[in-house]
Amino acid sequence: MDDHHEEVEHIPWGELLASHDDGRRRALYLAAGALGALVLGVVVTRALSSPAPPQPEPAPVAVAEATTTTVPPAPITVVVEVPATDPPTTTTSSLPAPVLYTEADLMAFPFDLGARAAVARAEWFVTDYFTADLEPNGTADLRGALPVGVVLPEMPQDAAIGLSYVEWARALRVEEDGDGSYRVMVAYRLLGAPPEQGFQRLAVRAVEVRVAVSDSGGSVVLDLPSPVALPAGPTPQPWPTEGEIPSQVVVDGAMGEAAGWGSEHRLLGTFRVAGGWRVMLSAADELGNRWPLVVYVDDSGTPLR
Repeated sequence: MDDHHEEVEHIPWGELLASHDDGRRRALYLAAGALGALVLGVVVTRALSSPAPPQPEPAPVAVAEATTTTVPPAPITVVVEVPATDPPTTTTSSLPAPVLYTEADLMAFPFDLGARAAVARAEWFVTDYFTADLEPNGTADLRGALPVGVVLPEMPQDAAIGLSYVEWARALRVEEDGDGSYRVMVAYRLLGAPPEQGFQRLAVRAVEVRVAVSDSGGSVVLDLPSPVALPAGPTPQPWPTEGEIPSQVVVDGAMGEAAGWGSEHRLLGTFRVAGGWRVMLSAADELGNRWPLVVYVDDSGTPLR
């Protein structure tokens, strides 16, 4: 009988377990590596997609001031308006020409401060000098304007027989005598009331007043007024006498020019003059008095100046 030889296969469980453990360990390593790569990818993605961290603001030094003060717009304007090719005299050509005043202009309105002070004092003195009313001060204002210690003769202010008021006083001429003194011609008009009568307007008269002015503008009247004759005026052309009939445009323009003066305007006559028309009309004031007036217009009704 054949010996039954039983062969028992030996399964290497230790090796299988070892190999199985190696495979599971390798799978764990791979999973851990994949998870680490995923985490790293998320971190990198967030880092790339997140906004840049805010930069620290510069210290509050003179940076803002430098940007506003070192770039003024004025130099740019100058460069644009004045080309480099312009001659140097271009900038001075726009300056106004010097004004040359005639002697009549200077006499009519003095530009010297001393002359102005003399004119003001002369008009003031004439107003006080020829005003004789019931003012208790009498001649106190006159003595205050004259040199200290002067003795005045008897004045109307001391015992007024008739009342008088200076309606207006205007300087016509001023001349310098030297040493800060001036001679001022003053024209004036009085409103006077004789005893037991009403006021009446007297004729225009003129006097010359001598005034001294200090460097500070103070003034004093040197003497009593001196009578002088009013200067004669020029001889003007006579008024036109023959009237003509203009267009309605001329009449409407003249009436429109006079619309701001009074009311109830009435046409009195139209006369041809050089360059246009002399339109005479009348207008009533608030008191009911109707005053004749004259307006000069051209053929289109525009005022002649």
